[in-house]
Amino acid sequence: MSILQKIFRSLKNGHRTIRPFACISVNNSRGISSQVEMNLEKGQNLSIPTTFPPNQNQHEQEDHQYEENIKKSILENALQFVPKSGWSVESLSSGAKAAGYPTITHGLFPNGGGDLVHYFNVKCNEKLVDAMKTWPKTDTQEKVPAQFVENAIFQRLIMIDPYKTTWPKAMAIQTMPNNVPNCLATLLSLVDDICYHSGDRSVDFNWYVRRVGVAGIYKAAELFYLTDSSQDSSATKSFIASRIRDAQLVQSALNLSPVGAAPQTLTAAFTTAKNILGINTLK
Repeated sequence: MSILQKIFRSLKNGHRTIRPFACISVNNSRGISSQVEMNLEKGQNLSIPTTFPPNQNQHEQEDHQYEENIKKSILENALQFVPKSGWSVESLSSGAKAAGYPTITHGLFPNGGGDLVHYFNVKCNEKLVDAMKTWPKTDTQEKVPAQFVENAIFQRLIMIDPYKTTWPKAMAIQTMPNNVPNCLATLLSLVDDICYHSGDRSVDFNWYVRRVGVAGIYKAAELFYLTDSSQDSSATKSFIASRIRDAQLVQSALNLSPVGAAPQTLTAAFTTAKNILGINTLK
């Protein structure tokens, strides 16, 4: 158990008494010794009750879960400070204080604001999945219904609204080398969930094509959304619909002439990858 964990246990539960694995009363020690000697003299087997230590793996799992619960509590409380302090260590410290822990516990997050952004992304993805499970499935011949994907992308984007003014900084944080793996993981998880719940059960190469396409649409819409001042973000919704129509045209071209369209497809895929990674700049 780490020092921080011991401090947390003390703060949350009060003083804990650490009991030894086996305890022998001093007053009874002579009686036990006498009984042992008598057994040895009679040639009887020596049998001494022993209490063994608990399973070490179980302790490690409990400590790990305890630490994860602390982290989650701090991160959840830190989100309320993001509009004022941004995706920063300051927000994490304020979150720790609000959760009832010392402000120094922000040290539990080696990536600082990057860990806070990652937590927010995971939380929003899970919220979207819960919502998509309740949406009615459309009766269509399309493997990925366009309307379903459009609604999913839009619903995910508006979850950013409470932090819209600070989100450009969050996007910049996600492009830092130590944060890129988490950023890509949450993005790929998002597009996979959208395609899956929309009805996509393909196992061919199109599985990858669709998900790369949805990822490109989402990242482009995310940038557009940050500059959208229309009522109810209607311009963003129109932008998403337009990008999905473009993607459908590309998919149709691929289905009609996959060999002839191969060079254009590779170029589009490369451009999309650069956009996802933030290599391209807006013009």
